[in-house]
Amino acid sequence: MAGNYRFAMDQNDIVRFLLTTVGSFIQDRLIDKEQRDQQKEQCAERLEAEDEKTEVRYSDQAVLANLDWGMDALEEAINTENVETKLARLDHAEKMLQVCAMLNSSQKTAGVPNFYLSAWAHLNLSYLWKLRNDVQNAVHHVLEMFCVDPLFSRIDFAPDLWKNLFLPHMSSIVGWYSEERQKIVMDAIPDSADMSFTADFDQYFNESLIFSVRPDQAEKMQNLEQVYGQALDDNTKLYAKYYKDCMNFDSATSKKLMPMMPIAEPPMTPMHEVSRSIPDHVKFGPALPKTAGFNQATKAKDSSINLRLKSASNSSRDLEDSANWDPEEGIPEEEEYESDNEPYVFVGSVDKGNNFSSNIGMEVNPKIGSKSSSQKHSPAVFTPADSPKAPTSRNSSPKADSHSKDSSSMLRLLSTRAMDGKVFASGSCSPLHQDTSSGDSDNGTPEHPKSVRTNHSRSVSYGKVNTQLLEKSFSNDCEEGSQSYISLPSSEKMTPHSRVPKDFVCPITGQIFYDPVTLETGQTYERKAIQEWTKRGNVTCPITRQHISANPLPKTNYVLKRLITSWKEQHPDLAQELSYSETPRSSFSAPPKDTPSVTTPSRTITLRDQRSRDDSNNHKPRRFMRVATSNSPTSVISQAAVETIINGLNPYISCLCNSENLKECEASVLKVARTWKDTKGDSGLHAYLSNPAIVNGFVDILSASLNREVLRTSIYVLSELIFSDDRVGEILTADSDFEILASLLINGLAEAAVLMYLLKPAISQLSPYNFLPSLIQIISNKTEDSNDLDLVVDPKDAAIALLEQVILGEDENNRISKAMDIISENGIPALLNCLNREDGRHSIVFILLQCINADRNCRNLIASRIELSPVLELFHAGDDNVRGICIEFLTELVQLSRRTLSNQILQIIKDEGAFSTMHTLLVYLQMAPMEQQSSIAILLLQLDLLVEPRKMSIYREEAIEALIEALRKKDFPNSQITALDALSSLLGRLTMSGKSCTEVWLLKSAGYDKPYNALMKAEKQKFYDVELTETMEEEEKAAISWERRVAFVLCNHEKGMIFKALEECLKSNSIEIAKSCLVIATWLVHMLYSLPDTGVRDAARKCLLDQFINVLQSSKNLEEKILVTLALSAFTNDPGAAGELGVYAKCMYKTLRKLKRNSVVVNDILKTLMNLPSVNAADMWSCAEGPELNSSMNGEVLALLHVKGRVISSHSDGTIKVWDATKRVPRLIQEVREHTKAVTCLYIPSPGDKLYSGSLDKTIRVWAIKQEEIHCVQVHDVKEAVLELVANNSIACFAPQGTGVKIYNWSGVPKHINFNKTVKCLAMMGDKLYCGCTAFSIQEVDLQKHTSTVFYSGARKLLGKQIVQSLHVHDSLLFAGGSSVDGIAGKVFSLSTKAVTGSLTTGLDIQCITVNNDFIFTATRFGTIEVWLKERVTRVASIKMGSGGNAKITCLTSDRDGQMLFAGSSDGKIQAWVLD
Repeated sequence: MAGNYRFAMDQNDIVRFLLTTVGSFIQDRLIDKEQRDQQKEQCAERLEAEDEKTEVRYSDQAVLANLDWGMDALEEAINTENVETKLARLDHAEKMLQVCAMLNSSQKTAGVPNFYLSAWAHLNLSYLWKLRNDVQNAVHHVLEMFCVDPLFSRIDFAPDLWKNLFLPHMSSIVGWYSEERQKIVMDAIPDSADMSFTADFDQYFNESLIFSVRPDQAEKMQNLEQVYGQALDDNTKLYAKYYKDCMNFDSATSKKLMPMMPIAEPPMTPMHEVSRSIPDHVKFGPALPKTAGFNQATKAKDSSINLRLKSASNSSRDLEDSANWDPEEGIPEEEEYESDNEPYVFVGSVDKGNNFSSNIGMEVNPKIGSKSSSQKHSPAVFTPADSPKAPTSRNSSPKADSHSKDSSSMLRLLSTRAMDGKVFASGSCSPLHQDTSSGDSDNGTPEHPKSVRTNHSRSVSYGKVNTQLLEKSFSNDCEEGSQSYISLPSSEKMTPHSRVPKDFVCPITGQIFYDPVTLETGQTYERKAIQEWTKRGNVTCPITRQHISANPLPKTNYVLKRLITSWKEQHPDLAQELSYSETPRSSFSAPPKDTPSVTTPSRTITLRDQRSRDDSNNHKPRRFMRVATSNSPTSVISQAAVETIINGLNPYISCLCNSENLKECEASVLKVARTWKDTKGDSGLHAYLSNPAIVNGFVDILSASLNREVLRTSIYVLSELIFSDDRVGEILTADSDFEILASLLINGLAEAAVLMYLLKPAISQLSPYNFLPSLIQIISNKTEDSNDLDLVVDPKDAAIALLEQVILGEDENNRISKAMDIISENGIPALLNCLNREDGRHSIVFILLQCINADRNCRNLIASRIELSPVLELFHAGDDNVRGICIEFLTELVQLSRRTLSNQILQIIKDEGAFSTMHTLLVYLQMAPMEQQSSIAILLLQLDLLVEPRKMSIYREEAIEALIEALRKKDFPNSQITALDALSSLLGRLTMSGKSCTEVWLLKSAGYDKPYNALMKAEKQKFYDVELTETMEEEEKAAISWERRVAFVLCNHEKGMIFKALEECLKSNSIEIAKSCLVIATWLVHMLYSLPDTGVRDAARKCLLDQFINVLQSSKNLEEKILVTLALSAFTNDPGAAGELGVYAKCMYKTLRKLKRNSVVVNDILKTLMNLPSVNAADMWSCAEGPELNSSMNGEVLALLHVKGRVISSHSDGTIKVWDATKRVPRLIQEVREHTKAVTCLYIPSPGDKLYSGSLDKTIRVWAIKQEEIHCVQVHDVKEAVLELVANNSIACFAPQGTGVKIYNWSGVPKHINFNKTVKCLAMMGDKLYCGCTAFSIQEVDLQKHTSTVFYSGARKLLGKQIVQSLHVHDSLLFAGGSSVDGIAGKVFSLSTKAVTGSLTTGLDIQCITVNNDFIFTATRFGTIEVWLKERVTRVASIKMGSGGNAKITCLTSDRDGQMLFAGSSDGKIQAWVLD
């Protein structure tokens, strides 16, 4: 008991200690902005140093951008006083920082270990939670930082905090380290035998001691440092985990034991007792320079690469080797890292912060740094064996200038511009991608190769390098290039006074203001940058997120501009470097032709889109990499040798140009080609062969020769000439020349496509020829017979480029036609097979996208065969234009009718790559043009929805936010339409052709099948081999699951924010926007009530209910009204919404009744409205008297029936009439008189295809009901007068003049069932017959057993007759009407329970009764019809028959939908009413 109490107290003390210590540390950081900026600068420099070694992929930018944005948002939250703004920025910062905090620690991002980024993110998250006054969460993130990356946490992020929390537990490790270090140092110090253990060894460290260290001693020291550092890291993790356990432990609820404090054990047990005090020379982390990147950390973790300390005895040999370095053998490489020109560090050196450096180095000769002031060098790490006076020369890095930029923009520049900084070697002053070459200096002395940089590795050259000449050449090459890579001198460390003031730099461009404008939010931006921001549809300030007006931007901030001008005069170098420029800062201009180049120029080729063909024809595509001819005097052959070769070719050239002998000319072509290959395309030979006469000679061969080898060779030579010099192509501008190539291409010569492509033909030259089959044949060809020629462009790549140009050059209709031709030529499989080629992927994706747009069905073929990884690689590496095409292509690709297949493709897209596509899409979403944002958001959202949407996802939140933002842009209707179309495709109901069928599916759900059936019929005719109506159970389950996920995330985002956006769209004046929005809103509401209630139903009701009612009342489109009824039927499930519907009940009622025949859900709405206590049923009723039909010549109207738009009446003279009731005035279409006496009764059973009539002539007739007439098919003599009749295919039941009822089976004698009561009316339901009798009783007859029972027995009365005059069965209810007894003339019974469910309270006797879906109509003998609400059995109105006199109503009938009411009278008239 005591033990438990003691541990609990210890744990509480630990928690209090952590909360106090960490809280104080974070509070100090939040107060000290300078310290935060310094730390950010330090970390950004580490990232930048690593970036110099690694090519940054676009997906890596995504993570770095999130980290950068998160820290910016956090800084804004710290600085703002507005509580609402603070909370909003903290929420945004949390979303951004969580992306980095959750990275996989075992991987890297842009070459930076993920554990570093994750630890940095956790540190910032601790600041965030402290701002939210949640210290406990802040402590958790700090401890997680130490768990994830203990090394940099204790040397970079929080060294002071580490000393307070962890160092007290490390005394045993420190003691072990001191003892082991003493042993090694004592071996190195002469005469150390008499020294005490506690002696201060630092006074013995000097330069002579450093160089007296033996290799084995150096190796021991290095191993000791590594083991010591690893021990500190491991135990830091151990104690951080212990602290976390303490924070999470709850003694009251936890069943686990209190976590026990670990013990830090040293790697080795000392041989004797050591002092537990920490000596001054002990260090707790390597003194890594900020620009050293992460090499030291990663090497220590991997334990795979150790720094080597060379022996002093080898120093002279090493220096001699480096001095005698041969340029032809390459440049020796040395392992190094940058140190920002900090002083050299010796083993055992002590600094003020007790940071001991394990690096043994040499001081760099300052003279070397001064020789090239325009370059920033990365000092090498020298070994003790290297001479301190050895001069060095190192590569200059184009990224070295980043140290001169403001620290706050370091990370942003890295994350957003890394991919834009690709430098190509043509005329560039950058050493990136350069080949070693030599050239003449000013004094004629050959210049040595300067440097070689391969795969971003650094190299160091020694010896006879003329650094002054290097500086001069480098400066000349960069003179006309971009200034974005100009570096400060390496000897100058940037001071705060030399940095650009933060207020002078635009937060968007990262450059000094040129035309600053200050918005109403107080933030200042570059005018062109903020204009571009607003053009993309943004209406908020980029930093404060406050709304900005759409009016013209304010005038220039001249005060700030004058301050900047003054500052530029004082700092011209920095001003020139960071000044605003119209051109991209990462591009280099080519030097003038007369400027000697230090490298061999490299030319490249890429496919061009149509837009760049007209204005960028001078640029070669870079995707076909090939080194051009060398113009250097040190070429592979001398000038004299070139002249000799040309002289030898003269006879062949003369023959080619002048001879009429085709075979001789063909032989000359082959000879010239062999010579060209042997000389490797020498520039002198190129100039000789570029003569127009010679070029035309090759063209003549192309037109005359039939030898395939000669034709291919001629094209090879011409393509080489044109590739090296575009001016050669200008010779072949005649239409006849292009016609020759076109003929060769059509006849199957694949190489002709290469030459055609290099000639850059206009679309007008391509259009007259049908190249498509030939180009597709080239693309489909699996053989590579042109490899022996080594063409500058692969024929397949040229064919793909030409195919793209053919499609791009057409208008919309012709483009579709060309795409259909590609499909018909079976070009899609060929194009898909070429996707694994890096060249032409952009063109292939574009062509495939055009094919999908032309024929939606081909997406299924593409989806089933495509390999998606090349497309995703293209997306990651491409520019905005390429990414836009990739997004559109992937969005189209996943729009499949089969949900399972669509999910499989989405899963491939999600899993492909490192961490992927989702990160890349997220970043691109935030930077993409407005017209692309909806497509990106939908694709990102679909990837996120592959798993159950239970937890918060930044991808989902940002995607939905982008969609909602697009819906709200009233000033950009195209953006709204794009967002609505994207949402429609997201819902998952698609046809085989990829069209959204959500609308017709919703109409079908409402009972209106016509549009759905028409669409399915059209789809079947188009895709007859696919059964769309019969979906597999698995597909249906997948579709339902997908719909529920989509509806859940859309409805629950920000408590139903999407409903507000849809409300605004429904108010749009655009019919297209309003209609699309109505479909999506209906679908969301329909799905909402099938999901668990999460509190967003009120938001849907408040935003959409009024809009739905408005559409119902104002729209003239039937389908729109039916969609509204489906949404309203969903609202009826919500008591709150149903109550609001009651307000609109009266205005909706008429419209809803008219929709009953088209929508099955209307009945549910009407039923709900009628049952609302707030609704007065009488207010809902309305009718208009219709025409009166006079049949008095036929006597009394005895029976009326309504069926299929027809009214059938029987009369006392034996006549039966058929009326067309589809018109407002019924029209008589048939009159028959086959009965000889009065037709007393008519009956039509459920199928509605037969009519049965009973008469006083003792016969029952069976009639077939046709479209325009009825035809008597059977006559049955039953021997008795028929007063009432019900029948079906098996039997007929009728009431005779006596008591009981008779059953006739159509072939025998009627069977009499007598229950001693006179039957006045009959009704049949299944195998039960109900008989209305005297004494107000109802008998039930079992038609199978021919037995009768009492269904209902009325009370006996002494006075008056009590008779059931009429029975009617409707919806499993039995309605009975007759004599009024005690004010009740009718009752409603449940057939299943025989219980009375309602009473018709009236003092008038009921003569006949009829029922429809909404109302009960009862007729009295005095010509009055009373109307009753069916659901509540309450009287709502009464109708008076218009005919005068004493005529009584003999019969009633109504259509099932309740649109019309008909009444027959004793004077032979039929009155109609239109029920509104």
